[in-house]
Amino acid sequence: MRDTLIEVTGLKKHFEIGNGIQLKAVDGVTFTINRGETLGLVGESGCGKSTLGRTMIRLYDRTDGEVLFKGKNVHQLKGKDSAQFNRDVQMIFQDPQASLNPRMTVLDIIAEGLDIHGFPRKDRADRVKELLELVGLSKQHASRFPHEFSGGQRQRIGIARALAVEPEFIIADEPISALDVSIQAQVVNLLEDLQQDKGLTYLFIAHDLSMVKHISTKIGVMYLGKMVEMADSFELYAKPLHPYTQALLSSIPIPDPTIKRERIILQGDLPSPANAPSGCVFRTRCPKATAQCAEQVPEWMEAAPNHWVACHLYR
Repeated sequence: MRDTLIEVTGLKKHFEIGNGIQLKAVDGVTFTINRGETLGLVGESGCGKSTLGRTMIRLYDRTDGEVLFKGKNVHQLKGKDSAQFNRDVQMIFQDPQASLNPRMTVLDIIAEGLDIHGFPRKDRADRVKELLELVGLSKQHASRFPHEFSGGQRQRIGIARALAVEPEFIIADEPISALDVSIQAQVVNLLEDLQQDKGLTYLFIAHDLSMVKHISTKIGVMYLGKMVEMADSFELYAKPLHPYTQALLSSIPIPDPTIKRERIILQGDLPSPANAPSGCVFRTRCPKATAQCAEQVPEWMEAAPNHWVACHLYR
């Protein structure tokens, strides 16, 4: 049996946007992440990926559903259990410039978590310098400010900050999207090395489908607040079941001019999560939609071993 670290069941996060209208950013998502795994999360902008991560880590309160971390409901934790969760689960944010306080030195930024969780003050500076070297920076950088670094270096500072309190689970919210292509591979390789050395578990949110395949153990595909497919990385790329996943994967360039791939072009625009279509949320753009798709929400089902999909085609 695999050791389940995170279990998300029917998680919803709705935002009130006035006049009684709700924006359903995350709407009934269910999945598990096992210890030592990397779950890659992909989908169009606005599909709810970042909101899902922020709700899991309690930056947003849930509307419904539950998130279990090591068997405990994270939105019901109090006292010491809550403080321990805040230490065990950390986040790497998308924009390394916006997520670092420009008025604080790198030493104070990285050490903030150490101070909150009672790390000995006398070892503070040594711990920060150790973390800087761990992420490929120099201990001399500790006295500098964030504006003195490149984007890739700032993201490494963000990773060091996340690692400072020795977490078990890290949510990486598009950690490479703001970086140059030449730097992206360095950051991903760093994350993989840290995972091997420290036994970390990741939720890796990204747009780059090729990079997600490279780093992920399994991959989940979101559309308009819902999880539409999830499978092991190679299984999902080899045998995508959901029409939306098939369209996404058809857009990946193949570096071989002799291989021909039919591009699936989706019609129409992404609907608003404040006014989602009835039944299957993808039906307005799906080339295989039927009358049933407009009437009934598809069940989240295991269509093949460890391959989950929400589509009427596989009932």
